[in-house]
Amino acid sequence: MRANRLVVLTTALVASAAFAAKPALKINETQLTDTDIALAEKLVNSQMQAMAPGSPAKPDVVLRHAIDQLIGRTLLLQAAREAKTVVDPVEIAATLDQQKSGKNAAAFEKFLKDSGLTEQDYTRRLEDQMAVKKFVEATIASKISVTDAEAKAFYDANPTKFEHPEEVRLRTILVTVDPKADEKQVEAAKQRAELARRGVNLGEDMAQLAKTTSDDPSKARGGDIGWVRKGMLLPDLEAPVWALKPGELSPVIKSNLGFHIFKMEDRRLAGKFSFEEVKNRLLANLKNERVLEGIETLVRSRRGSAKIEALDPAVKTALDELQSQGAKPAAGKPGAPAAPHDPKKP
Repeated sequence: MRANRLVVLTTALVASAAFAAKPALKINETQLTDTDIALAEKLVNSQMQAMAPGSPAKPDVVLRHAIDQLIGRTLLLQAAREAKTVVDPVEIAATLDQQKSGKNAAAFEKFLKDSGLTEQDYTRRLEDQMAVKKFVEATIASKISVTDAEAKAFYDANPTKFEHPEEVRLRTILVTVDPKADEKQVEAAKQRAELARRGVNLGEDMAQLAKTTSDDPSKARGGDIGWVRKGMLLPDLEAPVWALKPGELSPVIKSNLGFHIFKMEDRRLAGKFSFEEVKNRLLANLKNERVLEGIETLVRSRRGSAKIEALDPAVKTALDELQSQGAKPAAGKPGAPAAPHDPKKP
């Protein structure tokens, strides 16, 4: 299964359940519970949905991948502990405060409730996650470098990876509408969008308006959603947005999310990114791939001597299937770095 393997390996680490957790899997001295398995399954399911939207994954497949990832993450955590990797409590507290403050507070509370974790459980989990990241940086990432020449060689050897279709760069303001909103609320949202559009037409800076008015996540970037290709926008937005000319502002457009306005910042025809355009991202991607290879080598070596015991019948079945297939490290096989382009839907 292809995924952001570095994130998979260094996040969502083991946690103790807040209630009624039952032992499910033991990896050397670390005992994991059914809560740990359930959280890992949620992560795997979201990964699969991102790769194949609308294609429900089979529960047994999800469970196998979840167990595989848990084994890999736990072995990494054990390696970090053996190396006596320590995370500054002040850094842990600052990260926790950031995750549960302001607009993140409701989402944080919902996560704890849905996962069955207390804040203390989550803090231990966060400490483990940060310890693994620090361990990987110290023992693997810090020893890896990629030269410009190596990046250029990859670029020259993979020309099609850096081609792009026609694209437009957009800035947006979105006023969301609750699906349960009545006519008065819908009209109020539309008027907010119209007022924002009028402000842009009168010379107000759209980036500043987006920061104060928009409900879209891009508001933090002044409404900039980057370069967009055909098929990436919501169907209701596609035609009116692509009809714009550079510098032109759209009318207020309604979608199932609410009311949008767009400004086309730029348009470019199909072509190929130059090396200079992609160099920094390519250097980072190539280094990331080498770090992943180092992580996978470490996990593979530790997995060969690890004592892994299923404490639950379903987990035992999944573990037996993994072992019969010749279990790979949780990260999977490294792939080629992606082209440095990741526009986002509004």
